[in-house]
Amino acid sequence: MIKLKDILFEDIRLYAIDIVIVSDKTANFTDILDNIRATRKVTIVNANTPENVEEKNRVRTDGKEVHTATLKFVAGKDPKQDIQFFKTTMLSSDKGDPERRIEGLRHIIFKEDTLVRI
Repeated sequence: MIKLKDILFEDIRLYAIDIVIVSDKTANFTDILDNIRATRKVTIVNANTPENVEEKNRVRTDGKEVHTATLKFVAGKDPKQDIQFFKTTMLSSDKGDPERRIEGLRHIIFKEDTLVRI
């Protein structure tokens, strides 16, 4: 017998990808993560910055911080197209979703070699 859960999840494409976040040192990193989570199609963002990177962030004098995270999202037919949408929306709202530019986010790098379907 086919279960309802199997039917519902049959066409949903969930993906995970590792990201590198470069932010302003004065910005609240938790707020940046919350705004990334609020982006359309994003389901989960888990910060996983190693301790050695955190130590480097503490002594930086250029006004930046670097963090790593894993982002999980629901994709359409082409997940790489969704990744481009995320970049556009998070960094410049007039090209992605309106009013979604994330304050304090300087740059976001999607490590496409870590893209996996889950």
